[in-house]
Amino acid sequence: MELTDTDYNILDAIASGKVEPGTSPRHFVDYCDNVIGGDPQPLIDAGYIDAEPYINGLTEKGKQALANRKK
Repeated sequence: MELTDTDYNILDAIASGKVEPGTSPRHFVDYCDNVIGGDPQPLIDAGYIDAEPYINGLTEKGKQALANRKK
């Protein structure tokens, strides 16, 4: 999966604390749609975001993707 700028913005929203751990996936999808303008579901499905049963943060894959972008 090739990540877009919007995908990175979604990952950054979690990493920076704009989306707190314990947020329901439904509220997270609404937040991303309204504030960021993207759909986080593909990132959840691809294993970048730990969302079982709530948003718990980024997985190692998500952390690595965000770190690689910032280089």
